[in-house]
Amino acid sequence: MNTYRSFVMLDPATDEVLAECGGPTVNGCCPVSDAPPYTCAGLHFVGTTETDGHRVSITVTSMQPGRCPLAVAGG
Repeated sequence: MNTYRSFVMLDPATDEVLAECGGPTVNGCCPVSDAPPYTCAGLHFVGTTETDGHRVSITVTSMQPGRCPLAVAGG
């Protein structure tokens, strides 16, 4: 995992913090789940650290087996 990045996983309806995530591995894989059920599917992710002045904020709407959706979002 990227040790310099941190994300909170929020319920998209209530904004309740459900868990934390360190983001993808260096090759873009999910370090927690490589097959369904995906822990983050449908959740809202917000970066708790900024890189280059930009904070990541995405809602996971689709998943690819073994691929972390944050890898595409700059995780």
